[in-house]
Amino acid sequence: MTQSFQCPNCHAPLEYDEDRAAATVRCEYCNSTVIVPEELRRAGRQPSMVSGMDQAVVLAETAMLVQRGEKIEAIKQVREAFGMGLKEAKDVVDAIERHETVHLGEISAGSVRIDVASGAGYPVTSGQAARSPWLRIGCVVLVLLIVGSFVVPLLLGGGALWWAGSQVKESGAIEAVQQVLEGTAVSVNEPTVPNVTETPAFAQIVLQFGGEEGVGPGFFNDTRRIAVDGAGNIYTGDYSNGRIQVFDADGNFLSQINAGEDLYMVAMTVDRNGVVYVAKADQVLRFDGVTGAALDPLPLKIRVGTMTTAPDGSVIIVAEDRLLRLDGRGSVTLDLADPFADIADFGATFDDVAVDGAGNLYVLGADTVYKLDSNGRFVNRIGSRGDGDDQFSTPPSSLAVDGQGRIYVNDFDGIKVFDGNGRYLDMIPFNGVAFDMLFTTQNQLLVMDRNGNRVLTYQLNQ
Repeated sequence: MTQSFQCPNCHAPLEYDEDRAAATVRCEYCNSTVIVPEELRRAGRQPSMVSGMDQAVVLAETAMLVQRGEKIEAIKQVREAFGMGLKEAKDVVDAIERHETVHLGEISAGSVRIDVASGAGYPVTSGQAARSPWLRIGCVVLVLLIVGSFVVPLLLGGGALWWAGSQVKESGAIEAVQQVLEGTAVSVNEPTVPNVTETPAFAQIVLQFGGEEGVGPGFFNDTRRIAVDGAGNIYTGDYSNGRIQVFDADGNFLSQINAGEDLYMVAMTVDRNGVVYVAKADQVLRFDGVTGAALDPLPLKIRVGTMTTAPDGSVIIVAEDRLLRLDGRGSVTLDLADPFADIADFGATFDDVAVDGAGNLYVLGADTVYKLDSNGRFVNRIGSRGDGDDQFSTPPSSLAVDGQGRIYVNDFDGIKVFDGNGRYLDMIPFNGVAFDMLFTTQNQLLVMDRNGNRVLTYQLNQ
């Protein structure tokens, strides 16, 4: 069923299709993003946690989070405030990030219009009927409080505005601003600053190197693979020219290995002894990581999908119809034919595999992660396709497992973190596509950012 309401910006008619169930519409006349009134999209949705004028304040705070680079928190705030799904909230935050105007499409009679400056150079407004210009000015002042808690008091009189800022959460943002405008706020010379301990981000970048495209030392050229040896040296593999670069743990260039210009590097790993394994057609080539000298290839024919080195030093090789584990000498200790044949609806990209300290294997699927035990028997699925926190909005590109057995999976939204049982824990913001990820023996997460031509090292905080 299609319903109509007015654009709060230009008053043009907007149509909302209940069957489509979108939370936002774009005005064809003024190109504004408009949040559909809650009463029109209420069916089948969670109720908003805030309403009316408070929602305008939420949008202003959301704009400030976007300006500070806290996009994930901004999305969470919009979801809670407006009862939206993940994708819908992300659309709103993306519009704010693009410096577009976002309107609340509230049209209830007798309500109040609030114009709130975002502080990031673009407006965030609610489209309710205007009642008082002083109230609109008051909300601008409120956001200035959020942006400049030290500067604004000096410019506008100090004590009363400090008081208003401290009362926003307790007595309501609009009431606090109105009392300032009416001159009834109590001036406080020494405001009390609440003792709030912020939860640290799940992980933070502590090292990055590269950043430019090229074929010289330290430059990357469609580099997709990453590996680490027992000494902590980092190996990166270009996709189409066979070049493998070697860096120390601090990102300083050490040497280069040529695995063959006719090679397309779909998989690469390095064991604890510094032996480099590279997939080529139906072969697995090996090289000395120190000298770059070619070693004997593995004496088997297998069209490799992905490879990794386990915490115990063994090498795991995964193909569509075969699963192998090699010990430190290259001897086969596990060889399973058709290991995924008994898994219902199995669909894997074979782009990545990871191993935890207990020997469990994690194989990247098209829209999930398959967990196998150390003998290759299926245990569980982790994640699925969808827009939920514990789902993947796009096919995952890479995965890794940390020392606590937590699973890290990258999709378009970022790097999602699950516990060993598949319960969603958190998300690490990441712009781009992590073509390969792994954990070092120091439990730091290494990410090969192919589009950014760089390697990132994350330190876990939790």
